[in-house]
Amino acid sequence: MNRSPESGPRRAAGLLLTLFLLFGLPEAGPAFDRDDFGSLLRMMPPNGPPEHYGNVIMRDRAVAKGMAPVVFSHWSHRTRYTCKVCHVELGFGMPRGTSGISRGGNLAGRHCGACHNGTIAFSVRYEQPKHCDRCHQADTKGQDDAFKKLAARLPRTSSGNRIDWVEALNRGLINPKTALLDTEPAMGLPAALEKPLHLGTSEPRSAAIFAHRTHVDRLDCANCHPDIFNIQQKGTVAFSMDKNMYGWFCGTCHLRVAFPMTDCHRCHPGMKSGNRGF
Repeated sequence: MNRSPESGPRRAAGLLLTLFLLFGLPEAGPAFDRDDFGSLLRMMPPNGPPEHYGNVIMRDRAVAKGMAPVVFSHWSHRTRYTCKVCHVELGFGMPRGTSGISRGGNLAGRHCGACHNGTIAFSVRYEQPKHCDRCHQADTKGQDDAFKKLAARLPRTSSGNRIDWVEALNRGLINPKTALLDTEPAMGLPAALEKPLHLGTSEPRSAAIFAHRTHVDRLDCANCHPDIFNIQQKGTVAFSMDKNMYGWFCGTCHLRVAFPMTDCHRCHPGMKSGNRGF
């Protein structure tokens, strides 16, 4: 489809505005060049230090009650449990703000309270010793220091929180549980899905490759199908890189927790060095 000379910059500006609304202004980064769509990628998350990538800050209710906000770190949990434990077994929604977490629910053993009961992990109850500051953090220095100690012993990569979690799992450096009570066997992968999927291409990007294997090691089919991706072959007709960057489809995880889409070669291995694909 032919576009006017202004259509690319105009579309880029719209995407940039949406990303600012979703994630806030970047902490640091180059000025946006209206003629260089690739500069948009350089301003996408992560925009802070590696130890903060994937952290979820829950502010409203805590701050309204005079407490420091809750800072949830994905990295500290993914060494112990796979994503499916929280996002299937415990009912946490994949998109932020869809879980209905509450103090009463936690005390009743739902959501965070399923583990933070004083037996599996520190308790969320008002009992001695109190651990309120483990979640309600006025500053994250202690958590940041713990991240750096963990990162020092795990394989490194160039994006996200700079930890190669796939390699860490493959080498047995982390051994996360696949179920909270270890009563469910790890889900097998059908032989037909062992081979990576080649998803086609659109110039100037090279073909994208998707591997079910690296996802099913941590996720359940229900994490992606059918809410994020239609399970029918080629059924997700609206899929596009633009929508990924808006936080749909792959962007559900690969803007916030999993390696970000600025690491283009992880999905587009045929791209030339330095080519962002836009």
